[in-house]
Amino acid sequence: MNVPFFLRDESRNEAFLAGAKAANLLQLKGHKSVGGMRASIYNAMPLECVQALVAYMREFEKTQA
Repeated sequence: MNVPFFLRDESRNEAFLAGAKAANLLQLKGHKSVGGMRASIYNAMPLECVQALVAYMREFEKTQA
């Protein structure tokens, strides 16, 4: 399953992606025609990876607010 999402302030997309890359969370950039972000979460995705993404998103929200 692909989970698309958008940041409230699109000017922070590059900062979000850079921080995600530093946290070893890769391939989150959304499709060219749609934009935003896209997390690919399939059955084989370990729960720990999803938890890492959620933790990063929460931390980004706190530090970028």
